[in-house]
Amino acid sequence: MKSKKLERRFLKCITVIFLGSLPFVLKKTPVKDSLLVLFMNGYTNAIVDRFLVNRQILQYPIRFIPKEFKSNVLFDFLCLPTVSLWLYHLTKNDNPFKIVYKIVLTISSLFLVELWAEKYTKLIKWQKGWKWYYSLISLNVRALFSRLVIAIINIIQKKQEG
Repeated sequence: MKSKKLERRFLKCITVIFLGSLPFVLKKTPVKDSLLVLFMNGYTNAIVDRFLVNRQILQYPIRFIPKEFKSNVLFDFLCLPTVSLWLYHLTKNDNPFKIVYKIVLTISSLFLVELWAEKYTKLIKWQKGWKWYYSLISLNVRALFSRLVIAIINIIQKKQEG
C-alpha cells in the first residue's frame, strides 16, 4: 500500500468489520464479563501503547484522530478488545492448556496482520530496536493476562455465591 488513501480505507474497513462483529460477540457472553474484558483490554492497551509511543519505540504515521492521539486508538480500543472478548467466549469452558493454545494461535494470526502492516504500510513503524517477537510476546501476554483476570473474578464470584 503506497498511498495514504488506501491505508485510510484499510482502517475504515477494519473499523466496519470489528464494529459489525461486536454485537454478535457481546450477545454470546455475560454482560459483566464482556464489559470487564473490553474495558480492561482497552485500558491496558492504552497504557502499553502510550509508553511505547512516548519513548518512540513504536510510531503510527497513519491513524485515526491523529491530532488527539499518538497511538492507534482503533487497535487499542476496538480490535484487540474485541478479539480478546471473542477469545474469552471461545475458551470459557476450556482447561488451561487449551486456553493458552487457542489464545496463542489466535493472537499469532492477529500478529501476522501487524507484521504485514509494519512491512508494507505506514500504519505502524517499529523503531529503536523493536523486534517482531516483542510484539508477538506482548500481545500474547496481554491476552493471557486478560483471560486470567476474568477467570479469577469468576472463581471469586462462584465462591461468594456458593
